[in-house]
Amino acid sequence: MYLSRIHQLFSRDLKRFGGWQYWLLFRCLPTLVFTALSIMILASTSAQAEDYLDDVASGQMLLREEGEAYQPAPTQSTKVDLVVTGMLATVTVEQEFHNAGADWVEGVYAFPLPEDAAVRRLEMLIGERRIVGKIRERKEAKRVYQQALKQGKKAVLVEQQRPNLFTNRVANIAPGEKITVRLEYVQSVEHRSGRFSLRLPTTITPRYMPGIETETANQDMNENVAVTPSHGWAWPTDQVTDAHLISPLQYFAQGSDSAPLNRIKISARLDMGMPLASIESPYHEIALSRRAGVYSVKLAQGSAEMDRDFVLQWSAASGSLPGAAFFTERVDDQYYGLLMLVPPASQRAAETVPREIVFVVDTSGSMGGVSIKQAKGSLTRALRHLGPNDRFNVIEFNSSHRALFQHAVPASHHNLQLASEYVRHLEASGGTEMMPALQLALKLPGAQDELRPEPALRQVIFITDGAVGNESELFEHIVDSLGGSRLFTVGIGSAPNAWFMRKAAEYGRGTFTYIGDVAEVGEKMDALFLNLTRPVATHLNVDWPDGVDVWPARTPDLYAGEPLLIAVKLGDELPIDGLKIQGLLGETEWSKKLQFPAALNPLSMNNSEGVATLWARKKIEGLIDEKYRGKSEDWVRERVLPLALKHSLLSPYTSFVAVEEVVSRPESEAAKSKPLPNTRPQGQSPQFFAYPNTATTAAANIWLGSFLLLIALFIIAIRERSADA
Repeated sequence: MYLSRIHQLFSRDLKRFGGWQYWLLFRCLPTLVFTALSIMILASTSAQAEDYLDDVASGQMLLREEGEAYQPAPTQSTKVDLVVTGMLATVTVEQEFHNAGADWVEGVYAFPLPEDAAVRRLEMLIGERRIVGKIRERKEAKRVYQQALKQGKKAVLVEQQRPNLFTNRVANIAPGEKITVRLEYVQSVEHRSGRFSLRLPTTITPRYMPGIETETANQDMNENVAVTPSHGWAWPTDQVTDAHLISPLQYFAQGSDSAPLNRIKISARLDMGMPLASIESPYHEIALSRRAGVYSVKLAQGSAEMDRDFVLQWSAASGSLPGAAFFTERVDDQYYGLLMLVPPASQRAAETVPREIVFVVDTSGSMGGVSIKQAKGSLTRALRHLGPNDRFNVIEFNSSHRALFQHAVPASHHNLQLASEYVRHLEASGGTEMMPALQLALKLPGAQDELRPEPALRQVIFITDGAVGNESELFEHIVDSLGGSRLFTVGIGSAPNAWFMRKAAEYGRGTFTYIGDVAEVGEKMDALFLNLTRPVATHLNVDWPDGVDVWPARTPDLYAGEPLLIAVKLGDELPIDGLKIQGLLGETEWSKKLQFPAALNPLSMNNSEGVATLWARKKIEGLIDEKYRGKSEDWVRERVLPLALKHSLLSPYTSFVAVEEVVSRPESEAAKSKPLPNTRPQGQSPQFFAYPNTATTAAANIWLGSFLLLIALFIIAIRERSADA
């Protein structure tokens, strides 16, 4: 009855005023409401900012505290120098912090590094003065820094929040002053299918923080502290207790290579000891020169925007690459070694066996823009590799998850057509609730079919940018639930969370593939599926001498063409008899013998700087991995802390701190904490509502709210007209 009455009144009003007026009001009101609110907000603040904003230079970021005028934020620029010798890279990162405002400030900057970086040195440069940082227990380093900040001394604190995410705090930067922070780290060079590569991340993809928000953080050896996310967009949650530390503010406006906002300069020196056939950077333009067998690389335009990973790739001339190599370093009368083992690539695929392949694709908001195109292209390419004996399924996830089929189905033409059409309509939106999708993928049963045997091989291919903050929880589930499956991760986007995806693949006994550009989809996915069908190098064993300390402690299985890097502490002498490596490649026995001439003549040994540091870093990583296999936090900390202190390495339990003993800030001046911006990853769609768009559906809520407001106004108008009648 009420609906009928409303319809009559609505029809009468349409006839009286004209239907086009109500149609126009219905279509435009949400936009009008949103615009009016925006104008009101801007009008309330424009008077305060007007005088200052007229003088602001292009690209300058402004900050304003409540009741105060706008001030320019501290800025930073970065310079990176890479020196590659053999399979090791020593990298120096200089970050220059400039305070363009009128206040004394504390700069807070979150920055990424490679997930396997062993950070071993910190220096603070103030004009001609150089202060060398010291490695300390994390709580002690923070106490020293906070005391220096309070006393007006210049200080730097570098902390590890994740193996690939760090925070840098610089205390008491005077108005107009520049302070340079110099970090040095060591990492191994990646080698895959005959090609060497080195990756340098430059910005951070915003991570999704699952769980319920809390006002306290559980950090620094399980001490509960109240937090105010002064430089992050997220509050701690019950699943991500340090969300405020790994959610740096993003600078939405993107620069360009010709006029970067967050500027980086990169130079590299390659001394491989062998002729190189090619050197390239797939995502940046580079200038190349060669002298006496040493190759020099720099950015062609001098500097670039910090909005995508810098990747350098090179390949050796044909016949120059050894099947195995051993690099050594002597430190404090102790020998350390790094074994590089490249099993011979099989030229034939393994015999076709029934497989069950589950594709898991991330369609959350952080995948918006170019990333979702890369993900859809990768999945489409993967579907083409399925054979008639394979079964498959597709799982999509964002705020929720859904499987295309109830169970894995045969890779028939009809089912593949359904999957292709499903993939074509995928769109990026919502949160990144990864755990339910991962649980479904690892437990999803195949169809019960008496005419088909159970698959001999079960493979899960996970396509994502890895933008999550609960990595530890996901690692634990992979370790507990993997069973006989193999997990392969495909990293998508210009700045993915590579640490999460590399470790997830490691725990899943698979491999990690990185796709940074749509043009790479075909090549990278073809190479991945070729490796999936090749024989696995199993039962690998290295005949180490007694008493050595090897990491990883257990030699993993390898896919043909994949590298093996093992770090070892040999003790006070080299193995005179050399090393013997043996294993199975498919069903074929394979072995390799390495000799050490330096064992008979130590003076002839080539000292490879960084091997000892890399061994300590791998051992720390291996000890931390034990947490996901049931060891307690105290057990891990007792073993990692002394090792990190001895080798001066940044870790979850140690931090670098540098303090200038001279008091520089007057007592009458207060130091204000200011966040420094990161550039949004190249190609990622703007993350407008809450940070990032993965975490909320605020855009939809705003339009829904406007629509409900329209309905409310319409009902009020009808009731008033009814009363008049």
